[in-house]
Amino acid sequence: MAEQETSYTMIGAELSLYSGKVRSYLLQKRIPFVETHTTPWELFRTAPKRTKASAVPIMITPEDEWLQDSSVIIDELEKRFPACPVLPVTPVLRFASYLFELWGDEFWLPLAMHARWSHDENRALFVHDAGEALMRGYPMWLRNLLGNNHARLMRRLARSVGVTPEGAPVIDRFAQVQLDGLNRHFEHHAFLFGDRPSLGDYGLIGPLYAHLGRDPWPKRELIAPRPHLKAWIERMFQPSEAPGAFDADDRVAATLMPALRSIFDEMVPFVAACAAELRKTRPLASGGKIVRHMSPVSYPMAGGAHRRPALSYPVWMAQRMLDAFGAMSTTDQQRVREWLATVGGEEVLQLDLPHVERVGLAAVLAG
Repeated sequence: MAEQETSYTMIGAELSLYSGKVRSYLLQKRIPFVETHTTPWELFRTAPKRTKASAVPIMITPEDEWLQDSSVIIDELEKRFPACPVLPVTPVLRFASYLFELWGDEFWLPLAMHARWSHDENRALFVHDAGEALMRGYPMWLRNLLGNNHARLMRRLARSVGVTPEGAPVIDRFAQVQLDGLNRHFEHHAFLFGDRPSLGDYGLIGPLYAHLGRDPWPKRELIAPRPHLKAWIERMFQPSEAPGAFDADDRVAATLMPALRSIFDEMVPFVAACAAELRKTRPLASGGKIVRHMSPVSYPMAGGAHRRPALSYPVWMAQRMLDAFGAMSTTDQQRVREWLATVGGEEVLQLDLPHVERVGLAAVLAG
């Protein structure tokens, strides 16, 4: 066991949204690991062969399994390290944990990319971090060259999540509403659902650490004025000697209502639109292609409308969440339904999703 506990390796990067999510999880769970950087060869040649994607984080297990995708990594490590689980045993908080993870992982991407790429002062840190992540030990000019090339690529990719001059005002309003709401919540609560971080907390720490909590402009303008949110970000990387508990009454605090309104009124329509676009593609087994980005869709956001290309991956994330609901007992399902009715979220259980499979960072219609 001692040998196994020292054999987990995380390939990550400070600039990476999902690396921050997994790093926080590993620290909070006290899972022994080492974090290492990658190389262009490893990222663009080895990783696609082992994981079907050129992306970090990657978790290499003692058995030399390469796990890619933060949710898959957490699901697998929860089986191996069941103490202090990140999913509450009570049904309402368990389902809410999946909701908040999906919200943080997928629906916060426009804000994360807008906060980073709409403000030039963030570029220097990104270039430095990208060079360190991919070319550590090489000459500075080569690290800067690669870092600048990667910055140009990512700035173009920001448009794929709707970071455009037309989309910026609604993203800014979303930021103000949701950051203020979370700041008020964390004034009275250590984490989302009590005194222990849940899967939902890990979904949110991704965008709130690397992009908003670390890049210079959003760190100063968005996080520093909200001290309780700032303290939560810091707590997520400082495991307690005595881990706390989730709310024993299986309640979602009223201070999370702004977040829930976004989840049900904004995220659910976005996922439904992504599912509708994905249905238009062909199953992989019938000659279909792996599709990550699809035609643009519009959906509500912060009192207005936001438009961005549909993504296939949120459909798999939503399917994973509904599968977790389906695995509950009839009694627990009824409790979740009753809670959703009180907060106006019944439609989340009515999402019409095609059956999909995960391939790397995309979802494909199951053949």
